[in-house]
Amino acid sequence: DEAILKSMVRAFKEKIPQIKIVVLSHSPLQTSQAYQVKAIGRLHLIDIMRCLRDTNLFISGGGGLLQDSTGKGWSILYYLGLILLAKIFKTPVMIYAQGIGPINKKINKLLIKWILNKIDLITVRDNPSKKILNNFGVSGPSIYVNSDPLLSYSLTET
Repeated sequence: DEAILKSMVRAFKEKIPQIKIVVLSHSPLQTSQAYQVKAIGRLHLIDIMRCLRDTNLFISGGGGLLQDSTGKGWSILYYLGLILLAKIFKTPVMIYAQGIGPINKKINKLLIKWILNKIDLITVRDNPSKKILNNFGVSGPSIYVNSDPLLSYSLTET
């Protein structure tokens, strides 16, 4: 996850040098210092709501965030909830280079269809992820396949 974040921050800063990035983090101080970004606690709802209200774009990105096969399956609800909250604030949403699945619970499949059809742009890191979204009925935004952010990560930077 840290390598994905590092490659994403670098890629966005290279394309938009003046960009101001805010990261949701389990350890905001560490994240802020390590990546020269603003970071807020991933469970601090008031701070998250303020950020989503004031931001130009919410990016849900990298890794396999939308899956329910590990842990108790709650993380998919957290990430879908963030996307939905951003849309409530009328903030544009982009899913960036995510691997989708596996998704086993019917309710999660329905939530993905309902919520992801409301967002603005979806990029996934592989064709199977695109196929999963298509099979669930996600058709609102176009779905693009791009490379995994880690492919641009240099091992010499660690």
